Amino acid sequence: MLNHSQVSRAFIEEVRPWAICHSGKSTPFEHYDVLEHEGYRWLVMRSGIPQIGFCGGKNIIVEMFGGAVERMRPLRPDDPDLAPQYRPGWFKEWGVWPVEIVADDPLFAGLTSPIRVWEMHCGETVRVPDDFRLLASSADCRVQAIVHRELPLYGTQFHPEKRQEGYPDGFRVLANFFAIARERTGRPPQSTV
Repeated sequence: MLNHSQVSRAFIEEVRPWAICHSGKSTPFEHYDVLEHEGYRWLVMRSGIPQIGFCGGKNIIVEMFGGAVERMRPLRPDDPDLAPQYRPGWFKEWGVWPVEIVADDPLFAGLTSPIRVWEMHCGETVRVPDDFRLLASSADCRVQAIVHRELPLYGTQFHPEKRQEGYPDGFRVLANFFAIARERTGRPPQSTV
């Protein structure tokens, strides 16, 4: 696992990863230089390595390509605060939520809509970059999954890496992404970074 500040083009070319997953964190982007970091920008925008961003990782990808991310709406009087320890007073998708698949893509191979996946966020993409297409939505968060029109670059607002007993759809999304990455790169599944 690397922090964005540790990424350089030389390092990536030396290691030659066959797939990359970008996670996020609750720290707002303005508190660190991820969007301006040259090595990280090259990795995401120009390397051609198959990549997927989860939650904040997706939001970083969206902003790098000129999209926009904002907090979801303030809580309404009848809304429960599903995670009062995180951004109190703001609406959140938190826990297992249904997500509708709105476009065919190998990322959702073998799944039927709606999928049920783990959510943990109060931010959302409000403008999808022109180079991307929408793949999945939920009732409260229109942009749940996206893919670049040319690059092997995906983003999910939900957390497919988070295992929840009885809800295997997220792991299936991950398995599908790794199958896409292997097909694109010709690398075997046991290759690791």
